[in-house]
Amino acid sequence: MKTIFSLSILLTLLISCQDKSKNEGYIIQGTTKHIPDSTRVLLYLYPKTDEIADSAIVVNDKFSFEGKVKRPTLAHLRIISSRDNKTFWLENKKIRFEGEKGKFSNAQITGSDTQKEAELLLKRKDSVFKEMERLEAMVTDGNRDSLFKIYEQIQHEEIKINLQFINDHPDSYESLFRLNVSKERLGAAETDKAFTLLNPELQTTEEGKTIEAFIISNKNLKIGDQFIDIEQPDINGHRVKLSEIKGKYTLIEFWASWCGPCRSFNPELTAQYELHKDKGFEILGVSLDTDKEKWGEAIKKDGLSWVNVSDLKGFNNEAAMIYGVRDIPDNFLIDEHGVIIARFIRGEELKDKLRELFHDNTGS
Repeated sequence: MKTIFSLSILLTLLISCQDKSKNEGYIIQGTTKHIPDSTRVLLYLYPKTDEIADSAIVVNDKFSFEGKVKRPTLAHLRIISSRDNKTFWLENKKIRFEGEKGKFSNAQITGSDTQKEAELLLKRKDSVFKEMERLEAMVTDGNRDSLFKIYEQIQHEEIKINLQFINDHPDSYESLFRLNVSKERLGAAETDKAFTLLNPELQTTEEGKTIEAFIISNKNLKIGDQFIDIEQPDINGHRVKLSEIKGKYTLIEFWASWCGPCRSFNPELTAQYELHKDKGFEILGVSLDTDKEKWGEAIKKDGLSWVNVSDLKGFNNEAAMIYGVRDIPDNFLIDEHGVIIARFIRGEELKDKLRELFHDNTGS
């Protein structure tokens, strides 16, 4: 009788420990196809997307991770030395991941409620994404600028879908995430309206605090508005104000070292700067970098001779918040009176505008 009683206590303790492990942490059980044994799988957790949080080895088409997150968190799995990757919502539950070599981005994720909500939103935006992909496939050097404008209009349709989702799912971390990445396009007033819909618990998260800071800082500047002065450190740590370098016409260029399209525009900006700088044309580069070394390397490699500044806060850059910049490259052209006269101006449009402003008839 004593033995039976002891076994009963032991079983109760084991079940209790299992329940505790299950409730307190996550288990990712991965199943793969056509991925060789000993292949390394890397796990990254938002917001530290440049730091490996954990790694696992594929054995017999399987891999696993165990750990704990404080709240639903965006996770990113990547097969080392390949382009196979998948971003999904991780929660302290048993998560099943079913992927295939070359198709990791289409992997099936089950076990995460937030991931279910994210997939619901993706379905709502399916037609929008297909149109974006169609436009991206059409881009050439000749039509790039005109297609960017159409692309921006489609992005506004995507934001409308995000807002409806936030209204329908105010308790979802996906709603919080979508509002955070849409806020610059919405502007402070519309962001504030959507923010008040969110669960108060979500409003107190780090993302919630970022959104609140944006609502306070953003001025939703448009063509015809007076510029807002900004001050940030240059690559040498010296603080620079926009008002201190403002020329007859000044271009505020928002970019980053990791942004391919931004870097592709730099040669034409360099050419226009050299052509018009002695006539009163200035450029202030505002970088959305977080890595000072990479930022400095890009300035040197691209030969950017104008002033470049950054607070190294990435997309939370204070100047970007004030001017409502999310997608880069982006820019604002300011006249000698401090009035914004153009936005997202580049390519032939920028060349023609500068020729007009500086009465240049050389055709350069």
